[in-house]
Amino acid sequence: MGEAPMMHRGLHSMRSLPLFLAVILVLGNLGGCIFNPRDPEPPTSRSIDYLPRTSASSIWENCRLALINKDTSGWDTALADNFIYIPDGDTRAAYPTVDWDNWVKDTEMGFVNSWFATDVTIAADLLDEDINTPDGSGGLAQWDVIYLITVTDNVSGSVTSYRGRCQLEFELQGSFWYLSLWRDEQGEEDPDNPGSILETLGRVRGVFGP
Repeated sequence: MGEAPMMHRGLHSMRSLPLFLAVILVLGNLGGCIFNPRDPEPPTSRSIDYLPRTSASSIWENCRLALINKDTSGWDTALADNFIYIPDGDTRAAYPTVDWDNWVKDTEMGFVNSWFATDVTIAADLLDEDINTPDGSGGLAQWDVIYLITVTDNVSGSVTSYRGRCQLEFELQGSFWYLSLWRDEQGEEDPDNPGSILETLGRVRGVFGP
């Protein structure tokens, strides 16, 4: 008679063991969630160290940063509301249906939004040759430079370079400088292939323009 209660208690303890282990496992998992911090998620976008808009040279450098990072907002911030682009003669002839005479800031932003959305990598040396880059006076700086921009198609692997001489105008409007004019004059010699003339960036504008 005395053994029956002991056997009953033993069976009860055995039946309770799985429940006890389950509780321990649940608490262990909860403890892991609470006390073991997760690795931080990688940032969705990186910050770009744009320069203060206190000079024409700062604005031109910000244009370079916007190009290599394909940052439309950075390009927008660098342009004056009265921005105008004027193509070189070869580009105008190659894309006669583009309304070059009315290429204003809205047109330019439409172009960069379309271009930057493509799967390309852009390298830019916007002062490949510094011909004349004065600080400016009276709130206006007029530059003459040669730029070199290389575009790699990440799908096909093809690489296309654009090198052109252009006239630029920067204006001080209020407290900030802006790029107000980009006039491409002509394509320039390919540094990797002497005697060969590269096209200006106007050709890319012609492809993606309205």
